[in-house]
Amino acid sequence: FDVYPNPSNGLFNISFNSDKIQDLNIRILNLVGAEIYREIKQKFIGEYVKQINLDDYTNGIYFLEIKTKNRIINKKLILN
Repeated sequence: FDVYPNPSNGLFNISFNSDKIQDLNIRILNLVGAEIYREIKQKFIGEYVKQINLDDYTNGIYFLEIKTKNRIINKKLILN
């Protein structure tokens, strides 16, 4: 699981591998918990690579959340 560059001026690259078929819920939340991005992948397997642009949002801390059936992974994103 990799997020780069972090901190960023707006563009974040997200990449990870899933070696088993699973449903994914990928979200980015602001500090007060409001969802600013959501992507749902059903029966996903393989390499996930995505570039997300947060240029339209104010500088600060955001949270990337990747939720599967069995776990939740959180990563802090810093927007400069």
